[in-house]
Amino acid sequence: MKVTLYLPYYDYNDGAFDVNNEYYNENEYINAISNEYNKNKDIIYNSMMDFKNGSQGGLIGSDGKTYKFGSKTSQNEDKVSYSSCEGIIYDEDGNEDNIDKIIEHFAKTESFVELVEFDMDTPEEEFETELSLWKKEHENINQYKSIQGEEWAWVNEPKRNVKMSFKNKANETIYAVLENCKIMDIVDRNMYILFVEKISLIDKI
Repeated sequence: MKVTLYLPYYDYNDGAFDVNNEYYNENEYINAISNEYNKNKDIIYNSMMDFKNGSQGGLIGSDGKTYKFGSKTSQNEDKVSYSSCEGIIYDEDGNEDNIDKIIEHFAKTESFVELVEFDMDTPEEEFETELSLWKKEHENINQYKSIQGEEWAWVNEPKRNVKMSFKNKANETIYAVLENCKIMDIVDRNMYILFVEKISLIDKI
């Protein structure tokens, strides 16, 4: 069955750090740093003294929030995006999969084996990078199989949630996620044998 497969990757927004080459002119950069230091040096000093003296207070930042040493501050989480590649999926017997088998896996909520043949003429750049990284992690774990044992290697096998889209019998696009996939074997560059913990239907990628 022809499908589109999606691997997750962290979408770092590098554009947020791009500035014009003339963002600061001549001595403006040095002046900006000096101004910030002079504006905040007393707050920093006082907070250090409070910390040294065991005070549980904090300092009020320019954003109006109170900060304490050792406390967590809010940060933006990395955005997880998905990159795609076309492919064909087969069952564990090597027969091309179909809608009925996919629905059966979904209904049983049991683990199963899926053979995935990637069309390596179609992957987006991030997909190829993430697939290569997943393969490398798999190979690194399996280097220790003879020392640690097969059970240890399987428990520590890296997992991925692989999303997938395909057409149903009514020619509607269906979206699913193959949860906690592990690489069982790599037949060649295009063909991976995956252990799938379960498949879930989702609204969109």
